[in-house]
Amino acid sequence: MAATVSLLSRQGYEATAVKQITTEAAAPMGSFYFHFPGGKEELALAALAQGAEGVDALLRGTLARASAPEDGLADCALALADALTRSNWLDGCPVAATALESIGRSPALRAAAAEAFDRWIVTLQRHLTAAGVADEPARSLAVTALALLEGAEMLARVRGSAEPLHDAAAALRVLARGVVPTEH
Repeated sequence: MAATVSLLSRQGYEATAVKQITTEAAAPMGSFYFHFPGGKEELALAALAQGAEGVDALLRGTLARASAPEDGLADCALALADALTRSNWLDGCPVAATALESIGRSPALRAAAAEAFDRWIVTLQRHLTAAGVADEPARSLAVTALALLEGAEMLARVRGSAEPLHDAAAALRVLARGVVPTEH
């Protein structure tokens, strides 16, 4: 599972072969088909769920450590920048590449990616509502924040630079300050 999450993060679904997964995991091919009789797609669905949980844990932990509610979203961008830098720009979002590839090809993978994105939006929205932001502005900002984080991550990987995520952090801080009540 971990090997699949890593490979999906680095190269997406289409470029990830079953043989590469088993080699990376040091697992026999027979074991793969025993545990995942539905093949690569079944394994990818399980890996997307695990990858989504990992990203959600990163978001929740980062938001919980924020010194101020409006800094939480910015800190998420900075945490992604740190993770990308440590991986030498290789380990991106385990869901994004698969999501783009699955449109029109795999309704199951597309649905799993949508579920992951929705999960992260709820995590971001809960952070904002806990800071006193009304439901609708919190939902809207959570969607915008996720779009900004995912887009900035892609730019950072392509450029091999944390700058887009640092820019996203600054923008998220400004956006959050516009909706978080001043008593927080």
